[in-house]
Amino acid sequence: MALSLSLQRDADRVTLIVGGEIDISTADELEHAIAALTNGEAGTVVVSLADVRFMDSAGINALLKGRRWADERGQQFRVTDATGIVRQVLDITGVATHLTGQTG
Repeated sequence: MALSLSLQRDADRVTLIVGGEIDISTADELEHAIAALTNGEAGTVVVSLADVRFMDSAGINALLKGRRWADERGQQFRVTDATGIVRQVLDITGVATHLTGQTG
């Protein structure tokens, strides 16, 4: 399944809207998009997973790298809108709080 990526900009915040499946075959594309955003001027980078139907460890790795890059540059980084199996993967692996700032 292909990955879809689109951007929304609002003042100092940029939101990357992700759709499809994030796995070993698509995670590099997500990682490159996040890298470009964390190298940009935005003070806050948000990654919306509302339209993601599946994510494996490669996707988690891309999101964690994005968080690290944002932290290194003094940006806020947040993952939002994870539902279903994607939310379960974030919870089970213990990264949900780190990426979303929310528990459960």
